[in-house]
This record gives sequence, C-alpha cells and structure tokens, in this order.
Amino acid sequence: MKKFHVFIILILLLLLVNTTGFTQVTYSFTYDTSGNRLSRVIPLKSAHIIGKDTLANQLKTFDDVIGKQSVRIYPNPTKGNLKVELPNPENRNITLQVYSSHGALIQNSVVTDTFTLIDLNTQVAGIYILRISIGELSAEWKIIKE
Repeated sequence: MKKFHVFIILILLLLLVNTTGFTQVTYSFTYDTSGNRLSRVIPLKSAHIIGKDTLANQLKTFDDVIGKQSVRIYPNPTKGNLKVELPNPENRNITLQVYSSHGALIQNSVVTDTFTLIDLNTQVAGIYILRISIGELSAEWKIIKE
C-alpha cells in the first residue's frame, strides 16, 4: 500500500513538471521578398507592450496647471535639454528658475515664448528643482538629469 502511494505521488509530480516546465514557445518571423529574415518575435508572458509615443508620454511628460495657466514639462528624466511648454505666456509675468539639490540657483529666465528650453547639459547627473512663477503664484517640480 505504501508503494502504491509513493507511485501515485511520483506520477502526479511528473505530470505537474511536464505541464508547467515544458510549455511550447511560439515564435513569429517576418521575411522580405528575397527570403531574408527581417525580425523574430518571441512573446513573453509578463510583457506588456505599449506604443512608443504612449510610453514616452506616460513616463516622460508632466502636465500641470498653475492658476489658470497650463504647464507641460518634458522629458523628465532628461539627458540634458528640458522643455517647458506654457501656452499664451505673452500677457503674464512668468519666470523659470532651476535649483540644484543643494539649493543653489543654476538658471533664471523670463518666459516670452510658448516653448522654453532649459539646458542642463553642463550639469552633473542628479536631482534638480524647477520653479515656475506666474505673478504671485508658483509651483515646483523635481527634475532628474541622467
């Protein structure tokens, strides 16, 4: 009787290993008209594929509002150039200030155009603070330089 239980347990383990450990992976290939392989796709169980533009917008663009003024900051994290988009800035007193993580003022500029480029190429990688002031209102964002 004891041998029978051991035999059943052994068979169940073999079935479990066989069904979970050796599942078949399907590949898909694309070819050009000459028969050369262009790509091979191996699907992953845990992969979640998002379009490039959607992924960039989710990870690197930040939209906010200061008072009634909309603000878009991108890309964050940045490799050097940070863009700040402020629609209709001409009738407002808007300033941008960038501070290091130690509180030192790195850049101070007055916004006169819809798009403003903040150049962080000469700065070391780290965390910076971007302060946007519109009149008496202001807001701050953490900017990561890679």
